[in-house]
Amino acid sequence: MKRAIFPVLLLVCGAGALSAQNAPSWYLDRENAYPSQFYISAVGEGASRSAAETAAVAGVSLFFNTSTQIRNEAIREFNQVVTDTTSELSKRTHIDEHAVVRSEEEFLGVQFADPWYDPGRKIWAALAYIDKREASKIYGSRISANMGALRAIAADAETEPEPLYVCGLLNRAVGIGALTEEYIKTAVVVDPSDSYPADLALIQELRSAYRARRTGLSFGISVTSPESSGRLNRKLQQLLERMGAAVTPRSPMYTVSVELSSEEGKNAAGYFVRPGISIRIERDGAALFSYGKNYDRFNSLSNTAAAYNRALMAIEKDLEENFTAQFSAMIGGN
Repeated sequence: MKRAIFPVLLLVCGAGALSAQNAPSWYLDRENAYPSQFYISAVGEGASRSAAETAAVAGVSLFFNTSTQIRNEAIREFNQVVTDTTSELSKRTHIDEHAVVRSEEEFLGVQFADPWYDPGRKIWAALAYIDKREASKIYGSRISANMGALRAIAADAETEPEPLYVCGLLNRAVGIGALTEEYIKTAVVVDPSDSYPADLALIQELRSAYRARRTGLSFGISVTSPESSGRLNRKLQQLLERMGAAVTPRSPMYTVSVELSSEEGKNAAGYFVRPGISIRIERDGAALFSYGKNYDRFNSLSNTAAAYNRALMAIEKDLEENFTAQFSAMIGGN
């Protein structure tokens, strides 16, 4: 049996040697192919090309002092700022949609060498790299563009008389600032001579201003409804408080005016209601934010109250998913 194993081992070793001979130069000697003086690079392996590239990007990410999760959260917040069109604020400071960053790979400015498939091990290998010279220019350009947007937002906030809109503007600044901080951290790794102290100070100043403005907002709730359970009032208070808003019946800065309208009736299928809701955030009678929706018909065999119960379950779900998403897109969460 020992004689039978020996030639098999030779074949395996021979196959490995053959694979190594056909491997690209970056796989055999990465430092020589992509010297660390000019590149940040990493090799990844996986069962598919995409898996190998993902592993390689993860390797590049290790060179930076924040996690992929943190950078991707900053990307998500910034993209929400760019694409948000749910409030009056969309008419204010313009942020170029070309600034949207879709992935960690795009954020870092990663490029790839031609991938290689190793038939001996049946795996893909990929090299991801950042050209420090090009990346420094890219990061500097993006930081400059973002800081321009932040200064424009700060100027708008200075002249905006409505506190709710000021809070909304500063919320946008927080999203842009988070991504810009990540760009700065990345730029400093690529070129340690860059530090951006003035830019970081402005980002922190705007973040602190947002927190102060956000804390100062208070809301009262006024509900007009054909049913008297009080569920809508309780649900809206819960949702606003979950977003970090102060809800008070005593001299609130803003009133959340809610009107539930409904068509009621009875037919062969029993009792039915077809509700609609209108929500306005008001100050001194002027609407500053609005949300409205008409719902399907809800039936009950027993009585109108039971039909309303079914309707309110659907309305509460809609408010939790859609009203809060639109309102928090304007003024932010906690």
